Amino acid sequence: MADFKSDFQRFIGLCNEEYLVTYANKGIYNRAVKEIEKGVTVSYEFLPDHVRCALSDGSVCLLYADIGQFSCSCPSDKICKHVVIAIVYYAKNHRQAEGTGAEAEAAKPDFGWLLQLGPSELLGTFTAAQVEEVLFRLEYDEELEVAETSFLTVTLPLAQVAVSFDQEPDLARSKCSCKAKGHCLHKLECLLRYRRMHQIDDREQLQADMTDVSYDAEVAAEAKALLAEVLGIGLAKLSETVCTRIELLAIAAHNGNMPALEKDLRGIKGELDLFFQRHVKFSQEVLLDRLARVYLGLIALEKSDRPEQKKQLLGSFKSKYHTVPHLNLYALGANPWETRSGYKGITYYFFSQTDKRIYTYTEARPVYYEGTTFSFASSYKSKAPWGELMTMEELAHSQVSLTSAKTNREQRLSSSEETKMMVLPRENIEDLELGETLCRNWSEQIGEGSGLLFEQAADRVFLLRAKSFQQVFYEEASQQLVITVEAEAGDSVSLRLPYHAEFDRTLRYLENSKSLLALRDVYLLVQPMGDMLYPISVLQGKSLTSLKLDLR
Repeated sequence: MADFKSDFQRFIGLCNEEYLVTYANKGIYNRAVKEIEKGVTVSYEFLPDHVRCALSDGSVCLLYADIGQFSCSCPSDKICKHVVIAIVYYAKNHRQAEGTGAEAEAAKPDFGWLLQLGPSELLGTFTAAQVEEVLFRLEYDEELEVAETSFLTVTLPLAQVAVSFDQEPDLARSKCSCKAKGHCLHKLECLLRYRRMHQIDDREQLQADMTDVSYDAEVAAEAKALLAEVLGIGLAKLSETVCTRIELLAIAAHNGNMPALEKDLRGIKGELDLFFQRHVKFSQEVLLDRLARVYLGLIALEKSDRPEQKKQLLGSFKSKYHTVPHLNLYALGANPWETRSGYKGITYYFFSQTDKRIYTYTEARPVYYEGTTFSFASSYKSKAPWGELMTMEELAHSQVSLTSAKTNREQRLSSSEETKMMVLPRENIEDLELGETLCRNWSEQIGEGSGLLFEQAADRVFLLRAKSFQQVFYEEASQQLVITVEAEAGDSVSLRLPYHAEFDRTLRYLENSKSLLALRDVYLLVQPMGDMLYPISVLQGKSLTSLKLDLR
C-alpha cells in the first residue's frame, strides 16, 4: 500500500495541464475544470494497487499510477472528464507538498531511456518500410526544436510536426501532432534525430539489420561462367542460341533476388540481338564494356562480406521514392536523349541549394510500338508537374522551392501530386555555393562515365567554368561538332556534340555562331561518357541556354 501511494503521488505530480491535455484533449480538460469549479467533489479509497474515486455526480473511477490504466462507470473507453476530474481534484486538494533538494530532483522527468534503446527494439516497433523511409530522410539535415517539460517534445520545423515522449520507457505512449494511429514515421524520425544529437547514430546498424542480401549463388556462378564463355569464344564463333541462354538466366536472376543482374543480362542480350541482325547501332565496344562490367560485378558480389555493398551490387527491382520536406532547386538545363532500346525523353537538371547535390526530373516514353511517337519540342512546351504553374521550358530556366518532394536515392524527382511548387526569383549562378558540383579538375572526370550519348539517359553531370570559347568545327570523321573551350585553370577542354538528325539545325547554328565565340566567363553543364565530355547547357548570370532545345 505504501509503495502504491508513493507511486501514485509521483504520477499525480506529472499530471499538469500539458500532460492531461496530451493524453485526453483540451476540451475534456476544460470541462473537467469547470465541473470542479461548479462544486463537484471526489472521495478516494486507496486499495493495494489502485484508488477508487467516487464523484459527487454518482460516477466511479479507478485510477492507477499510470495514465494508460483507468476505468470509469461511464460508457467511454477513452479518458473521460470523470477520470480527469478525479486526477485534477486530487492534485488540488490531497497531493502532498513537493520536497526540495534531492526529492525535487528525483521528481524531475527522466527521458534517458530514449538514448538506451537498441536497434532491435526499433525494428520490432516500426515496419521495415517505415525504417527505410526514415533512414532516407536522415540524409537531409534538419534543425530540431527540443523542449523538456512533463514530456520530451521534439519538433521538426520543416515538416511542422511535433512528437512528445513520455518519461515512461514505452514508445507506445508517445504522441504525434499528425494524429496518425499507431506508430507513425514522425515518431521514428524524431527519435533517431534526437539520438543523433547525442552522438548516437543508428543508421548503419539499422540498415545492416534490415537489408536482405540473400541471393541464388548458383545463378550468379552460372551467369559468370556464361559471360566468361562469351568473352572467350568471341563474336565470330558465337551461336545465336546464346541469346536464349541469356534470356533464361535473366529469368533465373529475377527469381534469385538479383535485379541488377537481370537488367544487365537483358541489356547484353539486346546488344547481341543487334549483332546477329547486323544492325548499324551495334557497337562492339559497348558490348565488351557491358560484359566486363557485369563479370567484375559478379566477382565483387561473390567476395563482398558487407551487407550495404552487397545490396548495391544486387540492385533493386523498383526504385523507391521518399518524401523530402523541402528542396530549393536551381535549374541547370535540359537534355534530350534516345536509347538503343527504343526510348526517347528529356532529362531536366537542378542544383539543390539544400544539400548541394544535383537532382533530375525525366519525362520519357517508349517509341518502339507501332504508331508511338515522342516529340522533344512538344514535351518541352508541355505543363510542368507540381501544380502546373509553368511549362517545362520555363521550369528549365527557373529557380523553385518544392515542399513534400518525392525523390529516390539517385536524386530523381517524382511528379507526385503531393509535391507543391513555389517559383522563386532566380539568382546569379556566380553567387551560388556550388560545392563539388563545380569541377575544379575536369581531367579527373574523364573516363568515369560509360556508353555513348544516345545510348542511355545517364544522369551524371557536373559544372565546368570556362573563360572563353576558342574554336568550333564539325569533325566529319566522327560526325561530331567539336567545341574547344579555355577552362578556368587555363587548359583547353574539348566538348563534343554527336550528329543527330533532329538537331541538325542546332549543330549548324553552333558551327557558324560568332556570338558563341564571343562569350566569356560562363558555366557549362557537361556530361562525361567514356573519355568524352558532352555539353548540355551554357549558364551566365541569371540566363541559361540548353544547347539542343533552346537553339532549335
